[in-house]
Order: sequence, then structure tokens, then C-alpha cells
Amino acid sequence: MVNKYFENLDDEMAMNFSRLKFRSMYVEQILGAQTMLFNDMRQAAGLQNSNLLRKDTLNKSRITKDMLCGWMETLIDILTEYCSPLLTSATKLQDEIDQLKDEKITDQNTVIKLQGQLIEKKSDDLTSVQTTVKSELKSWSSVVKNSCSKALAPKKMKAALKRASEEEDRSQNLVIYGLPEKNDEILEKSVLEVLENIDEKPRIVSCCRMGRTVSDGGPAIKPIKFTLSGSDHVRRVLSKARKLREVEGYDSVYISPDRSAEQRAAFRKLVLEVKQKRLSEPERVHVIRNNKIVSSEKD
Repeated sequence: MVNKYFENLDDEMAMNFSRLKFRSMYVEQILGAQTMLFNDMRQAAGLQNSNLLRKDTLNKSRITKDMLCGWMETLIDILTEYCSPLLTSATKLQDEIDQLKDEKITDQNTVIKLQGQLIEKKSDDLTSVQTTVKSELKSWSSVVKNSCSKALAPKKMKAALKRASEEEDRSQNLVIYGLPEKNDEILEKSVLEVLENIDEKPRIVSCCRMGRTVSDGGPAIKPIKFTLSGSDHVRRVLSKARKLREVEGYDSVYISPDRSAEQRAAFRKLVLEVKQKRLSEPERVHVIRNNKIVSSEKD
């Protein structure tokens, strides 16, 4: 006859005693069988709570010797066939956990030791680098001191500041070359007419005729220097300046940045070079772009 208390117990606990692995479901099954047995014993003894099961509460005429023997046999089977294997497995598992903890502690101590060695080495390396840097700085300090004393001489500083100021002033200026002079010309109006031909209508801050250039075989024409409200407007006008070549009556008029004397000399040199290239390499297109000669194949 099958013992009803064992119906929900996994036989693996009893069959695989030596290889049993601890599982929480086994504990739940054993507790379930125990609860079922104790409930039957409590009901037979007429008790309200299983915690009251004692020798004196079970020693009653209604409880037969056969009943006591059956309960005892069941308890022995639960303890020997199920609880003992599970406890043994739990003990092995705890031993493995303890071993892993010991190994983890050993590994942590090793890591701490290695970190200490690494920090010590970094400290030694840092000390070495600091010594080297101090030595290098000391050797360079005399060189820098001598160089700076020459570079920061009052005359050189004044000249540098003057050049920087002139560059800033010129960044908002443009120059128109080749625009003929008129007796009663309104210069600002003439400049606006030129700019309107390239679809630009910026605010002109000031303008004037300046210098004196002589065209080939023609009368002297003064270039016009004019100032706009910002360098962004200057860049936009310069990006469209080449459109003047396509406008009737303005094919000999061109717009350029306001260059310094050194910059004008360098640009004249570029112009000569690009003319020579156009003669020597007529099969290619040669233009000046960003102060450099750019050559490409003709379409």
C-alpha cells in the first residue's frame, strides 16, 4: 500500500543519496508531508494545534497502538529517506560556499596587494617625471627668458600692435578698381550701383577715392575704398565679385580686399604668375583662390 504522505515527495532524494543536489523544492515537499502527518495526528488526538502534540496528549484510548506505529514508521521514513540526504547535500553545499568565500577573500587580498604595488610604482614614476620636468624647465627657462626679452621689446610690441590694429580695420574694407571718375559723382551712389549688379545692398559706412593707378594707355583712375558695417558683409561681397565680369560696362571693374602694402606686393606677384601659366598652359584654367594659384582642366 502506498503511503499517502509520500505521494508528493520526489523519489530522487532517496534514490540518489550520494549525488543529491540541494533544492528548495525538496524542503517544501518534506514540510508538506510533515504538515499532513501532524494534522492527522492532531485530529486523532482531538487537538486544535499541532504544537500541542506531546506524550500525554497522544496517550489516549482513542489512539490505538497500530495508529502510533504507523505514524512512527512514517516519521522514520521521512527522516532517513528524505531529510538525511537533503541535510547531507546542504552540508556539502555550505562547504563549497565556505570554500568560495575563502577563495574570494584570498583573491581580494591579492588584488589589494597588487593595487598597492601599482600605486607605489606610479608614485615612483611620478617622482621620476617631476624630476625630469624640473630639470627640463630649468634648462629651458634661460632660453625662454632671453627669447622673450627680445620678442617683447617695446618697439617690436608697438609694431605688432599696430599691424594687428590695421588688419582689424581692413577686415571691414573693400576696394573697387577700374570704376571711372565723374565730375559730379556721388561716390556712395556709384559704389551701391556696382554692388547692386551682384545682388548686394549692404550699409556703406564710408567711402573715398584713394591713391592713383594708371591703366594701360588710359587716364589715371583712383580706386575707391569703402567700409561696410561688418566683415561678414565683406566676405559675402567678395564671394559674388566675379559676377561683375558678366555685367555690361563693368567687365574692367573688379572688387578686392583692402590689402596692406606687403599683401599687395604678394598679390601682384601671384597675378604675374597666373598670367604666365595662362600663356604656357592655355589648355587649362588658372585662377587665384585664397591667395593661391589653382589650376584645373577646361570643361
